[in-house]
Amino acid sequence: MPRIITITAQYIGNADEMFEAALDLDEMRDAMAEIAQYDGLPSGKVKQGQTITVDVTMLGMMKTKGHVMYVETLDRKNRILQSRERNPDVKRWDHTLTIEQDDDFVLWTDRIVLDAGMTTWIAAFFCRYVYTHRHKVRKARKITRNIQKSVS
Repeated sequence: MPRIITITAQYIGNADEMFEAALDLDEMRDAMAEIAQYDGLPSGKVKQGQTITVDVTMLGMMKTKGHVMYVETLDRKNRILQSRERNPDVKRWDHTLTIEQDDDFVLWTDRIVLDAGMTTWIAAFFCRYVYTHRHKVRKARKITRNIQKSVS
């Protein structure tokens, strides 16, 4: 059964500037440098309709070849980025990133719908760890995390 992983991080700053930073693949590479290497990841900002295929090595030992990321939606006005991702071990990794201004704070939410078959439950915990790590590196003030079963 698929799982929905939701991570919300609170920052001080400007939501528009933070969203532009979120679109930068170099920023993601830097935020993940301690735990992941991406072979084949281009530099620069993502574009709507872009498909990126990378080999990912997590924690220096778990290698996934052929992780495909398709940028389905990039809505700067509403600060929404949505990708459809998959790889040989994960048939569904739908990631929706939203950034909202809340007075002096910025709320960055990552919502991932994950289906990895029989290993979904453990993949969900690993997914939660990965996105939490990214926000810690980015120096989030507060991070909330949740995993729930999907109804579909």
